[in-house]
Amino acid sequence: MIAMLTPVLKSQFVTRIITNASGEQFKVVFLVTLVNGKPEAQIVSATSLSQKVYALPKPVVKTKAVYTYQPSFSSIISPLNSLFFFNSQPTRAPSFR
Repeated sequence: MIAMLTPVLKSQFVTRIITNASGEQFKVVFLVTLVNGKPEAQIVSATSLSQKVYALPKPVVKTKAVYTYQPSFSSIISPLNSLFFFNSQPTRAPSFR
């Protein structure tokens, strides 16, 4: 028989439900053993009990913008195109009376 340096007695699995700081609950399985008369635990597995689904939002498909080019000249003739109005109004000097 092979002699062990540290006596390990009665290893067993222990399941606990643990809540973290944000309120999520986890089912954690520990392997608990007695080593030199002191219990020691090691985490074997942890599964989440909360049903929160973390997902990215749906991608938004950008439509291609359609730009139309309007030239600065137009086929419609405006009566304000000529500067006749500005030339026909003589400037007045201020009246100090």
